[in-house]
Amino acid sequence: MELKWLDDYLALIETGSFSAAAEKRHVSQPAFSRRIQLLESWLGVSLIDRSRKPLRFTPLAEQHEVAFRNLATHIYEFQSTLRSDATQSPGMVMAAQHSLAAAYLPTFLEELRALMPEQRFRIRSQNRDDGVALLVRGQADILLTYETRQIRSSVPPQLATSCTLGEDALVLVASARLYASNDFVQPDRPLPLLCFPPESFFGQAVRAHALPELMHARLVAVQYVSEFSLGLREMALIHQGAAWLPRSLIAQDLKQGTLRELVSMGSSVPLTIVAYFANRNGNAWQDVAARLMAARGGETTTSNTEQT
Repeated sequence: MELKWLDDYLALIETGSFSAAAEKRHVSQPAFSRRIQLLESWLGVSLIDRSRKPLRFTPLAEQHEVAFRNLATHIYEFQSTLRSDATQSPGMVMAAQHSLAAAYLPTFLEELRALMPEQRFRIRSQNRDDGVALLVRGQADILLTYETRQIRSSVPPQLATSCTLGEDALVLVASARLYASNDFVQPDRPLPLLCFPPESFFGQAVRAHALPELMHARLVAVQYVSEFSLGLREMALIHQGAAWLPRSLIAQDLKQGTLRELVSMGSSVPLTIVAYFANRNGNAWQDVAARLMAARGGETTTSNTEQT
């Protein structure tokens, strides 16, 4: 298969006609049609229903449209990565818990680049457990994660130096419109709730620190479950229910008043932001960790393997 055939097909999807797609791809219409046929021949399936006009895609083609788009994206990303790695050092890999990647990572990167101006960083946004696994397997140099006093990261102390970077909290919030509704504030009415899965880190933290207290005081009705705090935030913003979300992630929403903190309904869950620096690079990361904490007025620690 030639990559241009895939680009041709995507142009056909976008334009909806052979003539417009051929013009967009700067080829004659007959040449364009032949390239689509070559793609179909290589795949061994028909993508165009040629028995009907105007242009119709086969049900199989429509079913896999997203896959076609993703395939092209992955190929070009891979090409870009190879070209970048051929001309530059591969850089340090940082695994960051999803919520921290969205809210805290930019500030942390600025601090690291001030200490290491020539260093390149490659970021992988991960679930917490997956990020820990990458660090332990040697596939990440830095892990940026949340911890609570009861739930620590299972990073062996001989593998990493840890730095406590700051504090955050999961706070119970709802949209301003939902907060102002009569049903929402009535204690005898079920509280619509947006939840993290119980096996996720945030799910465990909320259930250990805050959810039992809320359920003792109110009936709750779970409306939506997601391990992604960004997804829960979007559902909260469209008035689907209350959710515990990292304060750093929703700071702007709270400031603008689109989300309201429900202090009287649910306790907040304290979080600690921790960075783990892999020790396999000799003393390099220990030195960076020490300089980072010195700039913050703190100290480095070794990783804690306590689990609950």
